[in-house]
Amino acid sequence: MFELAPHHKYGLSLKRPVMPASGAMGYGDEYADLVDFSLLGAFVTNPVSLRPRKTAGGPRLRVHSDHFVVHTGLPNPGGKTGRSKDSKIWERLPVPVIVHLVATTAEETMKAAVRLSHLRCVAGIELGLADRLTPDQAVSLVHAAGEGDKPVIVRIPFSRVDDLAPLLSEEGVSALTLTAPPRAVLPPAAGMEDADPRFYRGRLYGPAVLPLLLGTLSRWVSKLPVPIIACGGIQSAQEALACLNLGATAVQIDAVLWRNPTLL
Repeated sequence: MFELAPHHKYGLSLKRPVMPASGAMGYGDEYADLVDFSLLGAFVTNPVSLRPRKTAGGPRLRVHSDHFVVHTGLPNPGGKTGRSKDSKIWERLPVPVIVHLVATTAEETMKAAVRLSHLRCVAGIELGLADRLTPDQAVSLVHAAGEGDKPVIVRIPFSRVDDLAPLLSEEGVSALTLTAPPRAVLPPAAGMEDADPRFYRGRLYGPAVLPLLLGTLSRWVSKLPVPIIACGGIQSAQEALACLNLGATAVQIDAVLWRNPTLL
């Protein structure tokens, strides 16, 4: 077993150290005919929030070679922290369900965490932090999520590992996900008369993220007192094993699943 919450009263044990990253496989029903969920260690949901969020305006995807940048705005109808439709889907899944909660305000985060406490089908919360939070704001959000009774995993922004990972690992979190996809900029598309002339900004996915992830793991895993979930650019079992060999307790697979869901 692979334990993600060794100091929590309920724990969060996985039979296998692999799971989809938030955003990779929807809310649990979208990939039901494509993936054998029993082969996963856990299932991480798409981002959820207490209030509805709209889709980002303008282009949301730009592809460049083997990489692409995505900017979605984390759209969701809100209230998925307690909707019976979702909980019925999660109850049927054969693995622990980890709800990825968008950290907005401390008050909303606390309300969402308490709602999730009432769902027996939810095994844990992964708290997604914005890149520009101050350390004090991040601590406040973590404490708010802890008002529920589920283990709290915090997904650290790529650009904030150095200041937030050591800080939050001492604030009662069960585990850390290293990291959220890095922010990146792609140039305007070339060779097309109607190409969008603007630079495109969003989150970077693709194989180039893996060396950044491995560098982060090699620097931080041994210094942090909580289990680490590795996430970013993993495209094969060999690459996942490299993360585990660097000390990660588990791995998350992200955008490659959109192209090859059988990788799991």
